Amino acid sequence: MSKKTSIEIYLNFRKHEPNWDFSLFAISEKLGITPTDTKKVGEWNTPKRRSTFTEWIYSTGAIETIDFEMGLEKIVDTFKDKVDTINEIKKELGVETSICAVTHVIDGNSPGYSFPVEVMKFAVSIDTFIEIDEYVYGFVENDLDEY
Repeated sequence: MSKKTSIEIYLNFRKHEPNWDFSLFAISEKLGITPTDTKKVGEWNTPKRRSTFTEWIYSTGAIETIDFEMGLEKIVDTFKDKVDTINEIKKELGVETSICAVTHVIDGNSPGYSFPVEVMKFAVSIDTFIEIDEYVYGFVENDLDEY
């Protein structure tokens, strides 16, 4: 674990339905982009857990920063010219997309969560939602502030 706040943003294709399967290769081929991670229904994610769904993921990886907008813009810049292709994939394969942000907040150093217009337009153009997961570590409140 890093000692500084980090942000990871990713775009994924999946279906929120158990045992839904689709071709990961088809998505990569149509987009011309190699995923940073994939999950395949029935494969082992960890030694104790099998995946109940298939998922294609493209991630920024964890970036030590509190610049939330920068992470979002990296994903949008990668996919903004592929809106029609993304919508075709969703229709052909029956999958959904989401843009997910995972932040690991260290010592209360949290990013501000704002969404540039370009990011919102992109999300609307591919009919997706944006999800934020925040994990907070090492934040200790001052006991002197008690009433």
